[in-house]
Amino acid sequence: AFLFALSLALEAWSVGRARRAVAALMDLTPPAARVLGPGGWEELVPPEDVPVGARFLVRPGDRLPLDGRVADGTGGVDQSPITGESVPVQKGPGDDVFAGTINGDGLLTVESTKPASDTTLARITRMVGEAQSRRAPSEQWVERFARIYTPAVMLIALAVLLLPPLLAGGAWGAWFYRALVLLVIACPCALVISTPVTIVAALAAAARNGV
Repeated sequence: AFLFALSLALEAWSVGRARRAVAALMDLTPPAARVLGPGGWEELVPPEDVPVGARFLVRPGDRLPLDGRVADGTGGVDQSPITGESVPVQKGPGDDVFAGTINGDGLLTVESTKPASDTTLARITRMVGEAQSRRAPSEQWVERFARIYTPAVMLIALAVLLLPPLLAGGAWGAWFYRALVLLVIACPCALVISTPVTIVAALAAAARNGV
C-alpha cells in the first residue's frame, strides 16, 4: 500500500512538472505582434487576432509572435526553442520563421502564414498535452497484464493456503506463511508502479528540453 501511494504521489508530481513545462512553452509566444498597416504605421495586436497574410515587424531581440515567411530584411534567428538548433539560422526574404523563436540583430518584416492556434509552437504544446492524457502502449499492456495476473496470483495463494491443510493435513501456520511468501514474490507492483511514473517523467523531461 505504501509503494502504490508513493507511486501515485510521484506520478502527480511528474504530471505537475510536465504541466509547468507546457506552460513554459506557451510563455515563448510574445503577448502582441507589431502589425504593419497599409500606410506603414505599426499597431500592437494580440497574435490570435492577426489574420493570415498580414505583415508584422520583428525588431532585433524580439520573439516572433507567429509563424510566417520573411518579406523583407535579413538576420540570424535563434530557433533553439523549436528545432534545438544551437546556432542562429540566417533568414532572408522567402525564408520560413516560427513563433517563439528569437530574432537576432536584423529588422525583419514577416508575412503571417498561419493563425496563432496552428503555429508550430501551438502544435507542439497541443501534442505534449495529448501525450500526457493518453496512455502509452506499454502502460496499456501492463494494465491488461495486471488485470489477469493479479487475481490469478491471489487465487493461487488462496489455494496454497487452503488445499494442503484441508486435503493433506498440513499445518495451517506453515502453509499460511508459504501463501504470504508466494504473494510477496509474485506481486507485480514493481512493474505496475514503474511504467506510468517513467512515461510521465520522460514526457516532462522532453518538454523541458524542447523535444
